[in-house]
Amino acid sequence: MEKGKFGIRLSFYAVTAFLFVILGYTTALWLLAGVVIVGEKSEWAGRQVIQAVCLEVVSGVVSAFFALFDFMYKIPLLGTVWGTMISVVNSLISIAILVFAIIAIVKTAKGKEAGVPLADKFANWAYGVIKAKPVYAQPVYAQPMQAAPQQPVQPMQAAPQQPVQPMQAAPQQPVQPMQAAPQQPAQPAAPADVCANCGAPLNGGAFCTKCGTPAAK
Repeated sequence: MEKGKFGIRLSFYAVTAFLFVILGYTTALWLLAGVVIVGEKSEWAGRQVIQAVCLEVVSGVVSAFFALFDFMYKIPLLGTVWGTMISVVNSLISIAILVFAIIAIVKTAKGKEAGVPLADKFANWAYGVIKAKPVYAQPVYAQPMQAAPQQPVQPMQAAPQQPVQPMQAAPQQPVQPMQAAPQQPAQPAAPADVCANCGAPLNGGAFCTKCGTPAAK
């Protein structure tokens, strides 16, 4: 922790202020607050000392409030009940102040904020310190998807049927009678080149060389 103008660590002022609260040194606490706020002019140390002063003020305010009802002690039987209740309330307040003061001493010794409930807000207000509030992400709600309007289904129109045209038979061509090919006149068979008597080949001779029969003309 850094030191102040007087060469004293700023955390020392904060720790000392809360020790004065525990010990009940009200006058010393107010003098220390004046030195820190007016002399040191340290914002951090000033805010911690103011929180210690708030704790001491709460204790004094509660005691002053109960002092207004001291006449209750003069009432028989009721005075005893009232005294017991006052003692219990004062004890609870003293314990709460003690706990807050000890926690503040531990924090300020490390250079952190004392964090006394409500008192820290008053100290910040006194020095014009505004703490930024945490920004929470806004939940994003998904818009429900709107279904596209359904188009009415158009009935399918059957294609107009074309009238079936009756198949027209191809005109039959008259069958032409097959004409027989003209028969060629039979050619007379050429005379055999063999002997008419013995059937031996003549070999172009006029007589058969075997039997001597003349060749047929």
